[in-house]
Amino acid sequence: MSTLVPDLPLEPRESFGDDLVGMGSFFIDPEGAARRAFHKWFWIGPLIVVSIVAIITQLVRLPITQQVMETMSPPNGISDAQWARQTQISLMIQHIAVWCSPIIVVVLYAFQAVVLLAMCSILTVNAKYRTLFNIVAGCSLISMLEAIASVLVLRMKAPVSTLAELKPPLGLDIFLSEGANKFLMGFLGYFTIFNLWWIVMIVLVLAAAFRISKGKAFALVLPLILIGLVFVVIGAVFTGSRS
Repeated sequence: MSTLVPDLPLEPRESFGDDLVGMGSFFIDPEGAARRAFHKWFWIGPLIVVSIVAIITQLVRLPITQQVMETMSPPNGISDAQWARQTQISLMIQHIAVWCSPIIVVVLYAFQAVVLLAMCSILTVNAKYRTLFNIVAGCSLISMLEAIASVLVLRMKAPVSTLAELKPPLGLDIFLSEGANKFLMGFLGYFTIFNLWWIVMIVLVLAAAFRISKGKAFALVLPLILIGLVFVVIGAVFTGSRS
């Protein structure tokens, strides 16, 4: 049988302005965040904020990325002409992706909520898709801070010369030397202060929203952690080391 969980009471008011102010609870207040998760349209606020930040940070990164790709030597087996063509296509795709950020963010929210809903079904937690969608949307504000921090570090660094340097180390990979194993770099690079913060908060918010143990809430989130870890490791392998 599924675990029946009474919804947390809604806030006295449920206006869009209140929800905008309430987004801050997803940084430090799991109980407050859990209450916001039951507001039907709460996700719109995080979507707007995260999308704006994504557009701005990507626009800042694009010129740096273009300079790196246009000045670096082509990979082995690729001619200068082929590399120039690949660079042109890659930059065009990135420019398109910048303005498609709201769509990409919504798709990400939807995917994460589907995974959580599937895990809720497996672990007999009675949860609605809309509530889970609101939770992942709210917690994405933490990931947004990592995008801001990454761009700030990138701007403060010396001229960037490799694709790997476009993703400055913000996690445990900061302790690795240049030329370290790519798999290890990717694995440790996943555990940034922001990702750890995101994991802790989404677990606490899920536990508060559905009145389940923190261990069970962590089990709900574990597939998302593993999926994110796989993508980070793959990214580190394809972009190479920081040497």
